Order: sequence, then C-alpha cells, then structure tokens
Amino acid sequence: MVAVIVSRLKRPMDLRTILEAVSNLLLIAVGIPGNLIVLLVFGYIGCTERKLLPADSIVFMMMFVHLLIILNRGIPQTLFTLNYRGFYDSSTCKFLIYIFRMTRAMSLSLTFLLSAYQSVLIAPATSWLSYLKPKLPTLLLPSFLFLWLLNGVTCIHSILYTSQIQNFTTFKFTLNLSYCIVEYPSEASYFGTGTMTLFRDLFFVFFMVAASSYILFVLYRHRQQVKGIRSSEQNQHTPEMRAAKIVVTFVTLFVVFFGIDNITWIYTLSAHKVPADINNVRVFFSSLYASVAPIVVIASNKKVNSKLQCTKTVKVSQSKTTIVSIA
Repeated sequence: MVAVIVSRLKRPMDLRTILEAVSNLLLIAVGIPGNLIVLLVFGYIGCTERKLLPADSIVFMMMFVHLLIILNRGIPQTLFTLNYRGFYDSSTCKFLIYIFRMTRAMSLSLTFLLSAYQSVLIAPATSWLSYLKPKLPTLLLPSFLFLWLLNGVTCIHSILYTSQIQNFTTFKFTLNLSYCIVEYPSEASYFGTGTMTLFRDLFFVFFMVAASSYILFVLYRHRQQVKGIRSSEQNQHTPEMRAAKIVVTFVTLFVVFFGIDNITWIYTLSAHKVPADINNVRVFFSSLYASVAPIVVIASNKKVNSKLQCTKTVKVSQSKTTIVSIA
C-alpha cells in the first residue's frame, strides 16, 4: 500500500500544484496538533475537576469540530494534490463532503454560540440578558444537540448529490471539488441548496457580529465608568477583558476567512462552470480557521497555558533528576 502511494506521488507537479500542496500540508501540520493539544488539555481538566465551564465546553466542541474539518477535508485534499487517487469512490465522497460541510456549519454555529454566551455573561444587571445567566449551564447541552441536528439536516443534500469524478458528461449544475463532484439534477436544486446555505451562514454571522459589537460596547462603557478608580482595582476586570478579546478575535478571524469562503460560494452560484481552483481557494479559507483557532486558544487561554507550563516543568525536573542520577 505504501509503495503504491509513493509511486503515485512521484508524478511531476507544476508550481501551482506545489504551492497548493505546501499550503494544505501547513494547515494539517498546524491544525491537527493544535486542536489535539486543546482537546487533551480540556479533557484532562474535565476529568480532574469533574466539570468544564460553559465557555470551555464550547471551545472544546469547537476544537473537536475543527479537527474533523481537517481530517475530512484537509488530508484528502492534500493527497489529491499530490496525485494520489486511491480511495475516492462515491461512498467515500458522500461521507467526506457531508462531514466537511456539517462540521464547517458547526464551526460557524459554535463561534456564534461562544459570542452569544460571552455577551450574556458580561451583560449588566439592568439588562434583560442578565436573566439568562443562571440558565446558561442548563441551556448548553440542548444548544449543542439543536445545532448538530440543524446542520446535519441542512447538509443532507451532500449525501444525495455527491459522487466520484468519472469520465462522462456531467450535469450542467455541477460543483467540481477536485477529488469529488456535487451534481445537482436541476437549476432549482442548485440555486435552492446554495441559497439556503448562504442564508444560514449569513444568519449566524449577523448575530455573531451583533453579539461581538455588544461585548465591545459593554466593555467600553465599563471602562469609561472605572477611569477614576485606582489601577489596582481596575486589574480586577482583566479576566473579562481577556475573555472578550478572545471572543472578538475568534469572530474577526471567522468573518475574514469565511467571508472569502462565502464570496467564492456566491460566485459559484452565479457561474455555470466553476474552475476547480476556485473551490480549492474556498476550501483553503474554510479550513484555515480550523487551523488558526487552536493557536488563539493556546496563546490566550490561561487554563491551557498553565497545564502546558506544568507539563514543561515536569519534563525539565525529570531531565534534571536523570542528569543527577547519572552523575
């Protein structure tokens, strides 16, 4: 099996293909370890402390979804770029494209959920959002189940219309996804599913940006109110500021990357024949968020940092003990 893969990877590639392969490999090299590290850290915290805060649970679910995105889209896309065609039958294509589209939609939904949670958490006591604070832990699991069900149902067309690339004439309304194709039988199904997906994404993006804007507004007003307080007392509010900055960073990255994704998606709806390179660009930017998000968590989350620092300390102490025993 390995010999077959190696022989197929020895085919010559042009500069464009090499750049595409390198970019996909970078996404894999960064995204898989990054998401695994965050998952393992939060899994360890959940086992030792017997619970996770709602925000940590949302981030944990996001990293799990991002790992699935890279595994189900990044790896097959990279293998295809490297001229490997070993396992792209219709059943595999249906599975890969369905999981990718569902997890992509879940990434969007969970980013919205995180921003909504943070906006409720920092809402003033006089705001109507403050009444939701005690209910947040009980609403988390139903929210997860609802989002998985919603995105699973809205992506079911991927199973119906996806197939492997074959050497015969395809339908007029066809999306070329490099190693698989999505063939819509009619113009109504093509524009219907595309419009539904676009409006679903815009719905979550709109409320995500609204929640982030509310967070920034509340923090700005709070900052204005405490300007006369001593700096030592102002430091008590740094956790709120840090959490808000993380959420706003997530939303900003998402809007930029998925904005490019949706712009190319609108283009595919308006064009009759879409080049494979356009879909490759769209896939790259939709997968880029899944690779960058764990870096943001590792760099900014104190819990993750503390656990990683403890691991480093243990390794250093063990190495010193070994040196002393050898001496």
